[in-house]
Amino acid sequence: MSRRGVLTRADKRARELEAAGIHAGDVVALSMGNVVEYVVLLLAASRIDAIAMPVDPANGDRTLLAAAARLPLRAVVRRPRGLESDPFAYPDGYGAVSRKRLSGSLLTLDVLHPPPALRQVALPRDTELLLEAQGSDGLVRDIARTGRQLQAIGSSTTTMLELHGGTRLVCAQPLTATRFFDLVILGWLASDAQLVMGDSPMLENVIPAHPSTDDVVVVDSIRVLLELARSMKAAGQTLPLRTILPQATVPAGSAKPLTNAFRHTPKQMLLFEELGVLAVRAMERGESFHAAPGCELEAGTPAGPVQASGVEVLARTSHAASTTPPTPPGLPGGIVEARPQFHHTGYLGKFGRRGLQDVIGRTDSLVNLEGRRACLDTIRSAMLTHRRITWAEPLLDHTADGDPIVRLRYRATGETALDDVEEHAVGMLPPFMVPRSFERLAD
Repeated sequence: MSRRGVLTRADKRARELEAAGIHAGDVVALSMGNVVEYVVLLLAASRIDAIAMPVDPANGDRTLLAAAARLPLRAVVRRPRGLESDPFAYPDGYGAVSRKRLSGSLLTLDVLHPPPALRQVALPRDTELLLEAQGSDGLVRDIARTGRQLQAIGSSTTTMLELHGGTRLVCAQPLTATRFFDLVILGWLASDAQLVMGDSPMLENVIPAHPSTDDVVVVDSIRVLLELARSMKAAGQTLPLRTILPQATVPAGSAKPLTNAFRHTPKQMLLFEELGVLAVRAMERGESFHAAPGCELEAGTPAGPVQASGVEVLARTSHAASTTPPTPPGLPGGIVEARPQFHHTGYLGKFGRRGLQDVIGRTDSLVNLEGRRACLDTIRSAMLTHRRITWAEPLLDHTADGDPIVRLRYRATGETALDDVEEHAVGMLPPFMVPRSFERLAD
């Protein structure tokens, strides 16, 4: 579709939403995956100053129901899964106003009356988008973004990725995830690039047939890109793709197979979930990070013991983001009251003559697991609730493909083996935070 065609459809959907009683400030949940209507409805909500909330449908309706329990959803757009004739059970207190099928599609639109208690939830003024994020304390929060923040992130992305009218911006990952939404959706909107997306994690299904004639920018995880690089090597082929990894902790050693397969040195993006794009690093020896417009990186003094030659990276930006519920001051992502700017000090890095050269870890136990924030202290606390575990130490490790994983070392009472330690972890932690291995140490 042309961009004009997308905007025309967005205007039509905006009129449908208004006719259904959706107005400025209403929260509209979008649960449909990477389809054209997802982008159209994002723009339609913006047209009427409603608040769009992307919801990942990968877990069925669990994520949608959880969102409805903490936020005053006024409308829900869903893609049916064969049971669209059955009434959808929203949490207690919700009243259904109407249900209809959006014209020319299979999407259903539910218009709702939120419970009185949820109507009291205070969203920041001028909020245009809500994105779910897992807080470092284990609590799910919703990042509230204003139009000004969205424009700033889009502008930064355009600059960092060098997007232009001849660029094809490709992504097959869920665009409900913050790190993909910012780079792909906001980068596309702020530039003249062409958007190519797929409703499947199979990247090869959405790569243009003849990329040699285009400037193709692919945004994906290191695991998927390495899989594609291996398949290219097995087929004796190379593709001139510019690869972007929205993961700051990917080892630089992963760059070689990607460079050989795609003819371009991959770039890592350093992102904050609250703020969007912060910096970019080309995965070459000695290459420095470059901060996005509006952000600063400075060398500071480490807050605690760090590895050799590591120093703290102080990141500042004027785009302070609000969350619902608010992140308490002192926790990673919390707003420091004494400063007008967002103040984030978790990242550790190595500095050289050209600036920041490598990200080696964090001092605040905050890590990235499967694209979501997790706190090692949360894992430790959950494991210590086991009746026999007396000491626990979660450690961050990486697979051969560079994916971050957690391994747990622990001590326990008694001489018999703990045959339920993994079961305990599964019951106490979200799936992405469950350690991959468990090692019992002698007392």
